[in-house]
Amino acid sequence: MPEVKINVKNVHLAEITESPEGTITPSTPELVVGAMEIGKVPQISSGQLYGDGKIQKETSKKIAYQITVSLNKLPTKWRRYMEGVKVVNGVESGTSEDEPNPFAIGWEVEKTGGKKELFWFVYCQATPIEETNRQSEENVNYSTDTIVISALEHDSLGRFYTMIDTEDEEISDEMVQNFFKKVQTTDTISAPTAG
Repeated sequence: MPEVKINVKNVHLAEITESPEGTITPSTPELVVGAMEIGKVPQISSGQLYGDGKIQKETSKKIAYQITVSLNKLPTKWRRYMEGVKVVNGVESGTSEDEPNPFAIGWEVEKTGGKKELFWFVYCQATPIEETNRQSEENVNYSTDTIVISALEHDSLGRFYTMIDTEDEEISDEMVQNFFKKVQTTDTISAPTAG
């Protein structure tokens, strides 16, 4: 019987710095606890070629991914970074001129049989963070944060994401251990180099 997905955990975020030449440099990933749910939906561009009164060819291409992340709470520093808001002397101000900052997001999908899938979406931007705050009544009601993310294919990387599945025989324990130590942007999974 194939392994079944049972849990999502180990959400990691990393800031992205872009050079004037168009290359990107991710920071060291940071674990963000409290993952509740993650959804990813490819955004599709499609076209049809007609001839002789019928469709001769139909094409669908991925142009981006929409990722929705529900967390117990997104740390304030990450919300501020993602939204590009200003903070002066501890006072935050949001304006119409705020520009979102790019980041990478990674996570683990736990499966039965001790297997797992690990993801890095390597160039992302978020819409302003959605929050749900509720009044506590007879029972305690918890507030949660939802992040809606566009994962794009950056020109310097040529990919939306990097993913490994431990059901594949080629995946070693070392690759799994190194996966979240840095943002993985190539087909070689490695730890950060000393420097």
